[in-house]
Parts: sequence; structure tokens; C-alpha cells
Amino acid sequence: MNIRRFLFILSHNILPAVAAGVILVGCSSVVNSHKQKEDMMADYLEGDNEGALDEIEYKLREPAWYNSSVVGTGDELMWRLEAGSMNFHLGNFEECIEQLRIAEDMINDYDERAEVSARDLGAETGAALTNLNALPYRGYCRDRIALAVYKALAYLGKGDEEAFHAQIRRLRNEQKKVQDDYSKFFEQEKARLEEDKAKNPDEAKKTESLGSIEKLSGSPDNAAFKANMAKVKKVANKGYGNFLNPAAIFLSGLGSIRDGEYDNARIDFRHLSEAMPNNPLFRQYYVTVLKKAEREIPENLADVQPFDFPLDRDCVFVVFANGRTAALEQSAIYFPVMTAWPECAFYDAPFQNLEAEAGGKKYSSMILADMDGILAQEYEERLPGMIARIVLNTLIKDGAYYAGLAVIAAQKDMDPAVQAAALATVAIGGAAYRAAMNTADTRSWEILPKEFQLTQFPMPTDRKVDLKLNLNGGMVVSKELRLPDDCRSAIIFVDAPSVQNVAFHVLPIKSK
Repeated sequence: MNIRRFLFILSHNILPAVAAGVILVGCSSVVNSHKQKEDMMADYLEGDNEGALDEIEYKLREPAWYNSSVVGTGDELMWRLEAGSMNFHLGNFEECIEQLRIAEDMINDYDERAEVSARDLGAETGAALTNLNALPYRGYCRDRIALAVYKALAYLGKGDEEAFHAQIRRLRNEQKKVQDDYSKFFEQEKARLEEDKAKNPDEAKKTESLGSIEKLSGSPDNAAFKANMAKVKKVANKGYGNFLNPAAIFLSGLGSIRDGEYDNARIDFRHLSEAMPNNPLFRQYYVTVLKKAEREIPENLADVQPFDFPLDRDCVFVVFANGRTAALEQSAIYFPVMTAWPECAFYDAPFQNLEAEAGGKKYSSMILADMDGILAQEYEERLPGMIARIVLNTLIKDGAYYAGLAVIAAQKDMDPAVQAAALATVAIGGAAYRAAMNTADTRSWEILPKEFQLTQFPMPTDRKVDLKLNLNGGMVVSKELRLPDDCRSAIIFVDAPSVQNVAFHVLPIKSK
């Protein structure tokens, strides 16, 4: 074979195939998703909400062969979730519901694939040749429950109380469904990893000796990895076990209270009291519904006083979404090959708490749900499988690269000049490809709060509520609201990703 013939084959067959593979596996396979969202998140935190929304809508534009739309790729679900919460922040509740409905349909489609489809097999092959971004993003447990919470509140925001109540009645079952679905998902991940190990026994053996948390943490090259694991463990301890999201369970319990179903409310607030036994807010809710259900008060709650105003009518609930949620950033691990790694990044809360003044009294918010803890707990649970998968895929790609060089070098009848050109081309091209594909799967839903806080009080007769968001340095962001005359109760949602960007949404409830 001469050089001209070799270069013709390379340019007309090999390189187009590689390029097509890169295009098909999705945008985040080359540039990690957290990096892609830098401009969007910068706009969001600076208060340029329209700029942030433009970034999202650009990603979700009508797909064409010449553009980088994520529609139809494995990244689409993630961007639909961002679109949902961004539109909620802007008060575009109808669009929020539509984006979350699309996301929900996509999640259901992923979960209903009982058998591995051709699409799944293609994604698995793409992951082996590229990285884990080739696999469709299926959403963390935190994402799936947050979707249901935002959808419920958006229904209330658009004035559809019937849909709001229907959605919050389903929240307890949604929580259980997520737990059941994710058990299956973890089993699928484990089974597919074992299949790949069986197909690549040499790499699998190396993975078992190299790919463990202890082994990686013990390497002096992985000091940053070790430090991050310690931080993740600390934050994960703030989680609630079994993927519980207290914000969802609270809304479920609130729905039961408003329906007068105190036995159902008792179940929800018992779960919350057990998940956070030292949280005075949930202890008070639990005692209140126990008394309403005419149930015995446990001895350890005997000194807890119930609320001295009704929760089922003429009541205001303030939900405070504080800060930006934890995200995944790209870093590196060495085993000793360097490979990209999704590291948990945590951000400081901009505010300490919220104070509300209404009817001549003051009320302070308390923690409702630590969203960082929920994500960190799931990240920690998935960690062994993530490490094994990333190490195995890296070794497979490296093995294929060196095997390709060996095959060319072993061709005894090949013209020396052609052989040298082939080795140089594969070496340079292969190194460039491996560098481009050394991308961590940092996909996650980032337009979410670091934490939810909550306070509640009777509907003031003058319908005026003064809100103050307290910063750690003593400064405040304040807002005076007047609740609509035609609402009996209300949820006030304060969305504060940063000091520069605070949105106040009054979600009126006209019935009771």
C-alpha cells in the first residue's frame, strides 16, 4: 500500500467515522456540561435572567445538521430541567410546566425500557469509545423529586388549584417510585459493568486492582480527590437516607392537612420527624397533626407545643430557596493514567435565613431540605460504580490505542514509508482523540437551590407581609408584599440564588 492510498482511506473512511461518533454521542462528550453552563450560571447569579434563559433556549432550539442543539441527544433531559426551574424563577409558570412535562416524559421513557434496546446498546458502545457522556442523562433522584415539587408549585402559580392539589397528593408515591426505579437503575448499571468486564478481562483485572476509593485516595497524586471525598462525606451526612426529599414530603403532608386527612398527614410528618429528629419545625408539625388525629403524643415530644393557629385554612407558608445547589466539576484522578473525574463542588449560601413580619408578629425560617446533602448522599452511594466504570473505560480506550499501533508495527510486508506515516498518523490522531474524549460526566441540574427553608403564620388581616433576607455580614435584602384580597391562604416562594438575584412569587390559594 502506498502513502497516497493510505491517506485516501484515512480521510474518506476513518476520520469521518470518528467525527460522526463525536457528533452522535452528544455535546457534553467533548466540553463537559458544567463548563458549558458557565455563562448561563454567571448570568443567573448576576441577575441577568433573560440572558440565562437565552442560553438555555439556544441549547433547546430546533435541531439541524449544522447546529449544536441538544434536542434528541442524551443531554436534552438535563437542559429541559434547567428550562423548567429558570422559567419558574421568572414566573413563567405555564412554560415551566411544559418543560417539566417534556422532562417527565423523557424520564418515563428511559425507565420503561425493560430490555436493553438498540438505542441503549449504541450508547454503551459510544461510552466505551468516548466517555460516559455518551449515555443518556437520566436524572439524579434529587432531580426527579425536585421536578415534582416545582411542577406542583407552578400549577398553583398559574392559578390551577385542582392540579396543584392533585400533584401534591401524588408526591408521597412519587418519592417511593423514585426509590424503586433507582434500585432497578443501580442494578442495571452493575449488570452492564459486569458485562463489559467479561468482554475485557485484562482491563477488568486492572480495574479491580486500581479502581477503588482506598487505592485512589492513597496515591499522593490524588490529594485533591481525597480532600473532595472527605467534603462529600461530611455534606452527605446532612442527607436523609433512601433519597428522601423533605420538601416533597412536607407538601404531601400539607395537602393532607388541607384535606382534613390528619392520619395521612401524621405519616408524612412522622417520616420528617424521624429523618430530622432535632428539627424543631417538624417536631411541631408532627405534634400538631397527632393532636388533630387524636393520637397519643410520644414521650420524647411531650414538651413540644402545637401551632396555635390553624394550618388548614387562612394560613401563609413561606418557602425560601436559598443559594445555588451543588454541582459537578471536572477534575482529574491518576491510577496512574490521568483521567477526567466528576468532582462535587459546593457553594456558600448567600443568606443565613429569612424573617417575616405579619400581623404584628415576627417569624423566622428554619431548614426544610438540604439539597446539597441529598445530592452528596446519592453521589457517595454511586461512587464505587462510577470509579469502576471510568477506570475500565479509560483502560479500554488506552488498550485499543496501543493495540492499533501494534497492529501497524507488526505489518512486515508494508512499505516502510507507509508504515511510518501510518504509525505517526495513528499516534497523533489517537492522542488527540483520547485528549478530546477525556471528559468527565458533570451533567446535573444546576438551577436549583442549595437548601429550602420554611416558615408559616396566620393570614394577616391587613394582608401585608414584610420579608427580610439576612446575610451573614448583617446586611439584609427586604421586600414588602401585599397578598391578593381574593386568596384565603398562600404560599410565598422566595427564590434567592444570590444577593443580586432574588425573586418573590405569591402563589395564592383561594379555597380555605
